[in-house]
This record gives sequence, structure tokens and C-alpha cells, in this order.
Amino acid sequence: NVAEGALAAGMPSSAARSAGVFYPLVCSVAKASGSDPAQGTEKKTGAFLVQSAFQATGNSSSLWLYGAAQNLLALRLAAQCGYEIASPFTAWLKATCVPALVAMALTPLVTFWALKPEVTKTPEAPAEAKRKLDEMGPMSRDEAILGGVVAGMLVLWAGSTAFGIPAVTTAVLGLSALLLTGTMTWADCASEQGAWTTMTWFAILVSMSAMLNKRGVVSWLAATISGQITGAGLSAAPAFFLLLFIYTFSHYAFASQVAHLSALYVPFIAMMVKTGTPPAVAVFALAVASNVFGSLTPYASAQAPVFYGGGYVTLKDWYRMGLIFIVFNLAVWISVGSVWWKIIGLY
Repeated sequence: NVAEGALAAGMPSSAARSAGVFYPLVCSVAKASGSDPAQGTEKKTGAFLVQSAFQATGNSSSLWLYGAAQNLLALRLAAQCGYEIASPFTAWLKATCVPALVAMALTPLVTFWALKPEVTKTPEAPAEAKRKLDEMGPMSRDEAILGGVVAGMLVLWAGSTAFGIPAVTTAVLGLSALLLTGTMTWADCASEQGAWTTMTWFAILVSMSAMLNKRGVVSWLAATISGQITGAGLSAAPAFFLLLFIYTFSHYAFASQVAHLSALYVPFIAMMVKTGTPPAVAVFALAVASNVFGSLTPYASAQAPVFYGGGYVTLKDWYRMGLIFIVFNLAVWISVGSVWWKIIGLY
């Protein structure tokens, strides 16, 4: 979980980070400890490790603004509604750091309770890890350059307001540095089909959202539904929780976090604000929900099918763990988050 949270700072693709980096590591550790679905020993350690790693992704994505692609989309859509977050990188980290870290720290414990492994002690793991590190050898030139570039980009993103450097400029500078040093080639960039697809869809979805907002569709929808809520006698807090729960659990009907956010984020922000929720609270609460509901089902996020496809967790247990963790995450973010957001003056 610590590694997941650290890597999320500079890897804005939860699917690539979770499914591409950590899933192979989890499988390797599980099989090294004798847990393999092919041998019927998936519950030995593998099921626990897979779920622990998978469930950490939602909160690691919530921790950093650049932890997931949908975070940037959320702030862009919120800004179109007039709810722009100043100094987004630092404001995001300030708002999410405490509840996200608490949730990440407790995730292995909740997983252990809900999906207890058959083997709870693996004394051979440190030796196996050391052997693998020895096989990898020292850090290569390209790895060192990549680490330095990512660290530099984080500094520029965090101080974007002070430096006067837009986030897009920082991204271009980082990419240019990697290309000029030969750490990456243009062929590497061109082969990243997922990134090009994301960029294309973001351009389309943001434009569509802006047009719907401009034509008054979002305002009309928000006014209609919020009028029904206030007419039912609900004050700001109950209305907020009702809308948050509807937004979160409606993800059972979606197979993409970005698609869900694109369709419902703007109207739900508008409804929350109209029923009395402070704009910043609405922006961050729905953005965080858009990350944590990615573990609800085997199809809830891009990384979910990869983890589920490994065969370590049964379909029944997957849905059970998804429900347990969405309740757990909402409980942590509502309890710890509400106190922390009050302390930092978010409301």
C-alpha cells in the first residue's frame, strides 16, 4: 500500500499502476508462497494479497490529483460549473491526505478480517524479495532519469501557483526531458493507445459537458431534482448523504469510472450545491467517490477485470468484498474526512 500510494503521485493511470505494475508483483509473491489457483491453493495467501492490493487503488488514486485520470476531469468539469479549485495540486493533497492515508493503512486489516488467508506467516518472503532485487541489479540510467524527472514534475505541480507554470507546461517539459535523454522514444509514446484514447475521450466529454451546461440542461436538471429533495424536507446534510450514496451505488450500472463521472458528476455537484452543500465539499466528495467505487464489481474499473481474471477470488467473494469496502471507504471518508475538512476550512 505504501508503494502504491507513492507511485500514484507520478503515475496518473490507476489501471496501468494497479494492473500493470502491482498485479504481477502480487501474483509473483502469492505463487512464491505456494498460492496458485491452478493448484487450488488460491486462498492460501493469494486471495488476500490480490484484494489488499486491488482495494488500495481507490484511495491511492484519491490521495493525489494525478493519481487517476478522472481526478483531472472532475476538476475540469467542476470549473465549467463555476466551482474552480485554486492551486489544484496542493488543494487536492491537503483535502485528501489524512482520510486517504487512514483508509490505506486500514485496508490490509479489513481485508484480513473479511478474507482471512489460510497462511498468516511467510518467513520466506524477505529472502525471496532480496533474491529478486539482486536479480534486478542496480538502478539503470533510464530508471534514474525517470525518477528525477517525475520528482521534478511533482515539485512544479505542487508549486504551480508560486512558479506560475501551468500543469500542462510541466507535463510537456517532463515528456520533453524523457525524449531528449532517450529514456523514452516517440514510438513508446505512440504505442500508448490507452493514453491517446483517454485524451480523445476527455476532449469530447469535456466539450459535451460544457455545451450541456451552457444550454442550461444541467441547471434545469439540478433545480428539478433538488427541488424535490428540499420539498421532502431534507436539510443540507441529509441531502448531501442521499445524493452521495445515490452517486456511489449507481456505479453498479457502469463499467467505467470515467463514463460514470462524465455522465453524473456535473448534475450531482449542482444538486448538492443547490441543496446547501459547500461547493468545495461537493467537488471533492464526488471526485473521491469516483475513485473508491472502482472496486465495487469485477467490471467497475479498468483494473478490476485483470485482478478478477487471475482466479484468486471467486465472483461471490468479489461482490462481497466490493460491498464491504465501499461501506468501509464511505465510513472513513465521511468520519475522518468531515473532521479533517472542517479543520482545514473546507466548510
